Amino acid sequence: MINEKLQKDVIVVGGGPAGMMLGLLLAKVGVQVIVLESHDNFDREYRGEVLQPRFIQLLNQLKLREYIEQLPHSKLKKGAFYHYDKKKGDFDFTSMIAEAPYALWIPQPILLQALYKKAKEYPTFDMMFHAPVKKLLEKDGTVTGVVVDGENKELLEIQAKIVVGADGRFSTIRRLGGFELEYQHYPGDLIWFSVKRPSHWGEELRFKITEGYSYITLPKYPNLLQVGIALPRGEWKETQRQGIENFRQEIMHANKGFDEFAESLVDFKPFVPLQAKNHMVKTWAKNGCMLIGDAAHCSSPVGAIGVSLAVTTAVVAADVIWDALQKCDVSAKVLCRVQEIRSEEIEEIHQIQERMGNLFFTSSKFVKGIRPYIVSAAFKTPLFSMIQKKLFVMKNPIGINPAFIFNEE
Repeated sequence: MINEKLQKDVIVVGGGPAGMMLGLLLAKVGVQVIVLESHDNFDREYRGEVLQPRFIQLLNQLKLREYIEQLPHSKLKKGAFYHYDKKKGDFDFTSMIAEAPYALWIPQPILLQALYKKAKEYPTFDMMFHAPVKKLLEKDGTVTGVVVDGENKELLEIQAKIVVGADGRFSTIRRLGGFELEYQHYPGDLIWFSVKRPSHWGEELRFKITEGYSYITLPKYPNLLQVGIALPRGEWKETQRQGIENFRQEIMHANKGFDEFAESLVDFKPFVPLQAKNHMVKTWAKNGCMLIGDAAHCSSPVGAIGVSLAVTTAVVAADVIWDALQKCDVSAKVLCRVQEIRSEEIEEIHQIQERMGNLFFTSSKFVKGIRPYIVSAAFKTPLFSMIQKKLFVMKNPIGINPAFIFNEE
C-alpha cells in the first residue's frame, strides 16, 4: 500500500560519485531532483577512492577543483611495476599532463559528503537515505517513477519525468528495467586489505608481480596502504577452503612490509573481495529512464579509473537530461545521446583492461613465468606511454554547458 506520493523532475537512484555529481549539476540549473540512496549514510567501506588525472581535468572544467582539493587527501604522483622487489619500470603523472600532475586519493565518504553539502545549497535538490527502490512505475511504455521502500517499511511513490540508474555494478534499475548487457569480462577478483604505510614508501602507486599472484598497492589517506591481490576467477573460494595459513605465507613472501599484518591473521575477515569485472549495457536508455556510471559501463579495478569514468558520464548526462526536460522529450532516442558521446572511449578502455586483466589474473604457470619480461619490454616501447595516457588522461575536454560551471571558491 502506497502511503505517500512525491513529484520530481528527475530521480537519481544511487548516491555514489556519479549520482551525487548528477544531482548537484541538475540542482544547480533549477531541476527538481531527488537522489535515492539505499544505505543509511555515506560512512562505509569503499574500494574506488582513486581519482585519476582525468578526474582533475574534469574538475578544472567545472571549476570545482579548489573545492574538492580542500578535502583531506593524498596525492599519487608516480607509479612503478615490480617483480618482487626489483623495479621493472616506472611512470610519472607529471609527464602525462601538466595541468593535472597527480592522482588524488580521497576517502569516498568525504568526497560524497562534500558533493552533498554543495548540492544542498540549491533549493531544488533533495535526497533520501535508506530508500531502496522496489519497483519502476511505467505508463504507455515510458518509465514514470519509482516505488521506494522507506523507513518503517512504508512504501513511497515518487513520480518523475526521468529516472536515472546510478546505482552501481549490481544496479537495481538495470534489473527492473530489463536492460541487457552487450558484453562482460570477468578474469578474477581483487582481494583488498589495508596495512600501515612504511615511512619510506612515499606517494607511489605500485604494481607487483610474483610467481604466485599479482599485487596493486596504493597509498591510502592518511597513513595506510591499500593492497589488492589479483586472484584468477574461482580461486578466492578455493583459497578460503584451504585455510588462512597458505594465504598468509603468500602475503609474507610477496612483501616484507606485509609481515606484521600477515602474522596477525586468524581468518579471512580482514579481506574484502571485489570482482575485477567490466561490462557494457547494450542500450543505456529507455523512454523516461537511463543508466549511467557502473550501472551502464562498469570498469574493472585495473587502472583504478572507474570513478573517473562514471563521473564524466554523469556530467554528460546532466547536459542531455536538462536539454530533454526543456524540450519535453524524454524518449530513449534523446536520452541515448549520453551513450553516443561516451561509449567509444569507454569501450577502448575496456579493451585495454581486458588485455591487462588476462595478464595479471592468469592462472597459467607459463604466463606467470614470462610476465616480468613482458612488463620490462613494454616499458621500453612508446606503446606503454600511449596506454597510460588513454587510461589516466582525458584526450579532449568534454562539452559542458556554461550553466553547469561553478564560480571559483
